[in-house]
Amino acid sequence: IIETLSHINMPAKNLQKAVEFYTQFLDFEVVEEGNNFAIVSFDNLHLKLDTGLEAYAKVPVLSFLLDVDDFTEALQEIEENNIEIAKGPFEVEGGESVYVLDPSGNLVELYYRED
Repeated sequence: IIETLSHINMPAKNLQKAVEFYTQFLDFEVVEEGNNFAIVSFDNLHLKLDTGLEAYAKVPVLSFLLDVDDFTEALQEIEENNIEIAKGPFEVEGGESVYVLDPSGNLVELYYRED
């Protein structure tokens, strides 16, 4: 019945800051914008950042994994951009991981898998 995943809804307290976080720090691209939302994309992943959902989400609602080519470089970017680290960095089986918070308090895990 399901053919594809259209997008994942994420509440955004501040739409501009959320878009900047995903486009400037995580290299997503904006594919659609409205008054209260923006859809950003990375490969086949589409996130709908929506200020209308903020009233329903009082705590972080989403955590997802992104591969990071250079973990040390990612940590430097986190520091340079004053992005809040929720947990880590720490070693996990097969690599390293760090959890950061987007401007709306959603968890984003950056994971480096050692070859």
